[in-house]
Amino acid sequence: MFTFAAIILLAFQNIRTQEGAKLFRAFDTLHFCLVSYSRIYEALQSCLLLLQISLPAANLENRNVLASSRMREDTYLQETRSMTESADILIIGGGVMGASIAYNLAKQGAGRIVLLERQAIGNGTTGRSGAIVRQHYSNDFTIRMARESLAVFQHFADLVGGDCGFVATGMVVLADETGREALRVNVQLQQEQGVNVQLIDGKTVSEVASGYSNEDIAVACYERDAGVADPMATTYCFAQRAREHGAAIREGVTVTHILKQQDRVRGVRTVEGDIYAPVVVLAANVWSRRLAQAVGINLPVTPTRHPMLALRRPNDFGGRQGLHPVGLDLTRKIYLRPDIGGITLIGSTEDVLAASDPDHYAEGLSPEEIAHLRNMAGGSIPALGRAVPRGGWAGIYDDTPDYHPILDHMHACEGLYCAVGFSGHGFKLSPVIGEWMARLILSGTKANDMQPFAYNRFEQGQEIQPRYPSGVLG
Repeated sequence: MFTFAAIILLAFQNIRTQEGAKLFRAFDTLHFCLVSYSRIYEALQSCLLLLQISLPAANLENRNVLASSRMREDTYLQETRSMTESADILIIGGGVMGASIAYNLAKQGAGRIVLLERQAIGNGTTGRSGAIVRQHYSNDFTIRMARESLAVFQHFADLVGGDCGFVATGMVVLADETGREALRVNVQLQQEQGVNVQLIDGKTVSEVASGYSNEDIAVACYERDAGVADPMATTYCFAQRAREHGAAIREGVTVTHILKQQDRVRGVRTVEGDIYAPVVVLAANVWSRRLAQAVGINLPVTPTRHPMLALRRPNDFGGRQGLHPVGLDLTRKIYLRPDIGGITLIGSTEDVLAASDPDHYAEGLSPEEIAHLRNMAGGSIPALGRAVPRGGWAGIYDDTPDYHPILDHMHACEGLYCAVGFSGHGFKLSPVIGEWMARLILSGTKANDMQPFAYNRFEQGQEIQPRYPSGVLG
């Protein structure tokens, strides 16, 4: 490109003002006509820059010609882009759900798929996820969802491609006397669905989950195949595989409105212009609600703030590389998630009823939150009573009234689909939800286990009923 520009520069550098002006006007006309040819356009752009630098200062007229040419080109390209950009399917949201849906659509050759993310892939609620991968749920259909998704995490490199960071650590669920019956019933249900889980006496917890205390624990269960994954790596892998199958991943593009004509979606409006498509998928967590409201759909989603504390474990408890089992302590209402570098993440399982502004909330932890979570962690694993706080953060959940997602086609606006409301336990289900949403969009059919997640279940009195008082446990 530079060589082509240099040749033109050499040919013009000795031309005087009057002759130069005529030739520059001719050159300007040719330049404008060739805008649509990208390689030639780039070469000419470089040429114009070199000419502007090398021309004598007195040659003002020629400089004005060049500036005018550039302004017309920029206007032409911007108008052409906004008038003609279109897709077959638009996905709003570049978290793990949006990326999984994009991947599952793209690998089936679903046409031109464009994913729009206002920040960067995984930079929203996904990046703040604990990313625990478990099958411990209290309904048979959610257990099956988690079981199918676990199989993908276990064989991610072969089934999807790339490293999702999954490590099997095992998981222990701890309950006091008041939670004994619910845990017993749930374990029986999970065993019926093929989950490798066993009920154990509270006194023997440390035998299967080293480091955990049995104080105040009446009963527990141990799920051998549970583990943890890397939420950023998982999302990136889904997005990268989607790209390889032809999808476009657009980062830094904020969607401001969903475009609707009569009762049908026709695309989206972004800060960069309109993009037209007959299908739009909302997978933008709590930010989906405002976008849906603009087309007359009320998503019952409440943004709630949830803290997570990072503790540096004492070096005599696993060192830098050791990973203890995941813990769900129903008595102390916390979960414990091992991480590399000697870190354990402590999160709260308490339901939060007060709504937060997802764009303006306290992302750090208060001294009181740090002290409380650290104290509770030391009750579950005594060694963590000697741990050093290494910071923490608060994430946002998109809670629904029954703490389960909405996975549906919004018939009030044909062509609009929603995958929202995961209420803090969506990451582990992302592989199967991507498959389900792709099937719904392409064939109009739902998997049997997808039926309970219908949008209209709330108005029809068919809310999902978990057995645990904590919504995040599902």
